[in-house]
Amino acid sequence: MKRTLASGLFWGWIALAGFGCATEVRVNFDPREDFSSYRTWDWLPPGWQVAAAARRVDRGLDAQLRAAIERKLVERGYERAPAGEADFLVTYHLTLERQLVRGVETPAMQTVSSFHREGGYEVTASKPTLQLYEQGTLVLDVADGQERQLVWRGIGIRRVRDSFGIRADDVVSEVFDRFPPEAGSRF
Repeated sequence: MKRTLASGLFWGWIALAGFGCATEVRVNFDPREDFSSYRTWDWLPPGWQVAAAARRVDRGLDAQLRAAIERKLVERGYERAPAGEADFLVTYHLTLERQLVRGVETPAMQTVSSFHREGGYEVTASKPTLQLYEQGTLVLDVADGQERQLVWRGIGIRRVRDSFGIRADDVVSEVFDRFPPEAGSRF
């Protein structure tokens, strides 16, 4: 019984630990927009977007996110257009929040035999831990190139141990996997 309970607790803890690693993705879009006509893209002009410094995104992470967005759009078959000629415009917003998560670490468990005929004892040593996580909320916005009205928004939320930057490319990819929305789909 003790081994079954210990095994169940171990696998339950592993499942719970993995639960925080997935990216939560939400998408909202204008269902009247004809996304099938989109072939070319460009960045939203500087006057229309919030500067990276104002968002408190360091330059390295800003460059990483921009490169990931460009790669994903190229993978999806979109070409970068000269300024003023794009079918759609793209920008991003990022919010980072540091979190300390308290847990219990059990590095070792040992079964000690009894001097009696049957039975034994399980000995465990546990210690409390604090782990630093960074939760990133990445908002990817797509605006119509002519009207400059928001037509699609994808939001990816991911909690990462230590730094969001190590999973930023994955979050961009998972959010843009939902762009463009399928014809006839709603929110």
